[in-house]
Amino acid sequence: MKKLLNLMAFIAIALLVSNCGGNEAKTPATLEKSFYSELQKGNYEKAADLIIKNLSTDKVMTAEESAQLVKSFTEKAKQSTEAKGGVKSFEVVEEKISEDGLSATVSTKVVYGNGTESTEQSKYVKKDNVWKLSMGK
Repeated sequence: MKKLLNLMAFIAIALLVSNCGGNEAKTPATLEKSFYSELQKGNYEKAADLIIKNLSTDKVMTAEESAQLVKSFTEKAKQSTEAKGGVKSFEVVEEKISEDGLSATVSTKVVYGNGTESTEQSKYVKKDNVWKLSMGK
C-alpha cells in the first residue's frame, strides 16, 4: 500500500502538468481535458478522484485505499499547482493512438498563473474497450 501511495504521489506531480477524466470519455484526449478542467477550477479532489477511477491497475483497491490515494493526490496537487499560481490554461497538443488501438500518448501544454509553461505526456492503455491512465513505463 505504501509503495502504491508513493507511486501515486509521483504520478500526482507528473499529472498535475498532465492527465484524466471520467469513464464516459471516449478518447485519451477527452480524459486529459476532464482532468485539467478540474485542476483549472481548483477542484483538486475531483481531479484526484478522476485519476483514481481511470487508473490502469490490476489491483482492486478497497474504499479505504482509494480514499487515501485521493487524499494524498489532492494535497500534492493543490500544493504543486498553487505554488505556480494555478492552472491558467491548457491545451491538448497531440493525441497519438497506436496502430493496434490499445495504447496512446497525449501531450498537453499547461500554462500556469505565474507565467510558466510545461508540456507533459501521459500514457494510456485500452482495457475492456475503455481508456485508462497507464502507470507503466
